[in-house]
Amino acid sequence: MQECAECKGGKVSARNRAARLSRTYLGLDDAGRHAFLRLIALEFGPDPERVALAHRAYQNAVGTARQWDAEAALRVAMRSPQIRILTQFNAILQGVKFLVDLRAGLLLYLETDPELSVLDRELEARLTAWFDVGFLELQLLTWNSPAALLEKLIQYEAVHEIRSWADLKNRLDSYRRLYAFFHPRMPHEPLIFVEVALVDHLADSVQVILDEQALAFEAQRADTAIFYSISNTQAGLRGVSFGNFLLKRVIDYLRRDFPRLNAFATISPAVCGRWTKSRHAACASRCYSSAPAISPPQKTSRVTNPMTRSAAFTSVMARASSASTILPTPRRKVFANPSG
Repeated sequence: MQECAECKGGKVSARNRAARLSRTYLGLDDAGRHAFLRLIALEFGPDPERVALAHRAYQNAVGTARQWDAEAALRVAMRSPQIRILTQFNAILQGVKFLVDLRAGLLLYLETDPELSVLDRELEARLTAWFDVGFLELQLLTWNSPAALLEKLIQYEAVHEIRSWADLKNRLDSYRRLYAFFHPRMPHEPLIFVEVALVDHLADSVQVILDEQALAFEAQRADTAIFYSISNTQAGLRGVSFGNFLLKRVIDYLRRDFPRLNAFATISPAVCGRWTKSRHAACASRCYSSAPAISPPQKTSRVTNPMTRSAAFTSVMARASSASTILPTPRRKVFANPSG
């Protein structure tokens, strides 16, 4: 670990050291992994004396020609060896996924060990930069997508349990859409995905949408898109927000492919059922409500001002991708097409 922090040797040496260190971590038991993370968090921070010297030099240089060089030196002094270790993991095969899973484990230990928060902040900052929405790829998943990827949709679905392959096929039918964000360094792992039903009326319940016996619908006739589920799949990316961008991109795609669409709505069940409750403890960090939920007709909210429509839609849908638990509310939201 010390060798990784010192970054000795060339890129090949650094990659080999990081690979060995990652294998060491993966081979540890729960207590060993906890101790491994504590070691990085507590023993590989910035050197306090070096930071103090750089800070004094910067203060003395303020207002002189040396100010900017002194500022750069202070930044270097404050750069933690933790960052060098984490960055080297990024260079190995599947290194990004390793770091995402590493933070997922860290978050579990953090609940009882607050001293790990310093490492969590470093990891979250690195992952936020690496998973900037500009690096993400939006993909439309279909029944023809690789079977291994379809199995992960079943595994990661956090709102409405996918009960069978027939259920999944129904959700990927011609009048349904399932979009997911992927990272180039994790091409086989959806980061977050949203499920959409294309209809010509507002559904009264999610059961209508999930009914496998329902008659097929011609997607080009649709005037309404119902977002009925959104699932974040990676616990280690908690705090890294891209659900809002996913929804905006999906709306753009839908409006392009289905010009008749003039309303977008959210829907989720009033009672999430035993499946959600039983999974809550295991997936609380990645379960996301896809709604305010639909209830028997009460009030339907329609926003008319174009700017207000867009802001309201973004607000409601963003809430669906940032909630940490499933909290259905007994009302319906409908948003007219932002184009007017």
